[in-house]
Amino acid sequence: MDPLKIFHCDVRRIWAGGQNQLWRLAVGLRDRGHRQWIVTRPESPLARRAGGEGFEVLAHPFRGEVDPRATLALRRLIARHAPDVVDAHDPHSLTPAALACRLVRPRPLVVGHRRVDFHIRANRFSRWKYARGADHLIAISERVRAVLIEDGVPAGRVTVIHSGIDLETPAPPEGPDLRTRAGAAQGAPLVLTIASTEAYKDHPTLLEAAALLFERRPDARWAVLGAGGLFEETAARVERRGLADRLRYLGFVDHARGLLPQADVFVLTSKTEGLGTSVLDAMAVGVPVVSTAAGGIPEMIDHGRTGLLVPPGNAPALAAAIEDLLEDRALGRRLATAAAVRVRDFDVERTIQRTEEFYRRLLAARASAGDQDGARTT
Repeated sequence: MDPLKIFHCDVRRIWAGGQNQLWRLAVGLRDRGHRQWIVTRPESPLARRAGGEGFEVLAHPFRGEVDPRATLALRRLIARHAPDVVDAHDPHSLTPAALACRLVRPRPLVVGHRRVDFHIRANRFSRWKYARGADHLIAISERVRAVLIEDGVPAGRVTVIHSGIDLETPAPPEGPDLRTRAGAAQGAPLVLTIASTEAYKDHPTLLEAAALLFERRPDARWAVLGAGGLFEETAARVERRGLADRLRYLGFVDHARGLLPQADVFVLTSKTEGLGTSVLDAMAVGVPVVSTAAGGIPEMIDHGRTGLLVPPGNAPALAAAIEDLLEDRALGRRLATAAAVRVRDFDVERTIQRTEEFYRRLLAARASAGDQDGARTT
């Protein structure tokens, strides 16, 4: 089959789970021979990594979702390179992508990834871009699909393709090991969270759970890796609570998943979550998981079999579940063993294959519909 020409659009300024998924998809599709462009802010971490790895990076002149100048500039990029597919990987890039593609003939297929289980904002642009702007949406979990349908997107225009991970054990990143970064003595219990410092990750509940855990296990240490809009505020709150010697917010760490095997327990405290691939990363390397039962997380974790789930926002339950795993290491090993089997269903190679097939299927359906329209007019 002929290779596809694909624009991957993302205008976020940080590197988080969505950018990591875009990256893994782009690398996998490149290995399959497809031509791709990464359309992003020139100063973003995605631009730096993509450029360093030989991808062609196109500067997205993003100034807001409905900025006419930005839309026209993007339209010129699309007209120049003539992609078959324009895939918007973050919500802010979907509106300009959909508008720009409507100004180009032949019009590329517009795909939107939806990675969160938030309800769509009740404004005309948000409703339009999901219900009409994109030709089709990829939801990363059944929960995300259900929310989109509830918010008015036709069910036939939403396909679930679970995010995937590389199942090989990652190499540790350069620099100190996790214990050194966390200030944890050898043999001390070590808890790890990898999550952006955004509101939906619910860091206030994490802080409350950490305080409760340290009362029961004063030897425990907890490291949090990730950056985001609330990083400074959250770090200051840790200081005010007097937890900074045992709970360390370490910011963004490149290739952070390489530190996972050094943790005793992995914890995610999200209030909402599209899927949560950091949970999958922990499952893949044999670290037992405690998580809130938010969004798509129960599609990965079967409580009591492949991990422990607690209600969102329940700090006492979270602390108790972590303590259970620290006290009962045999339980942790049983959960981790079962999780290592379950995680095979989320191999990134499966995600790449399903996405490639998804693009081709939609393009074939469009071509067929065009042929039928032409036949009716002759």
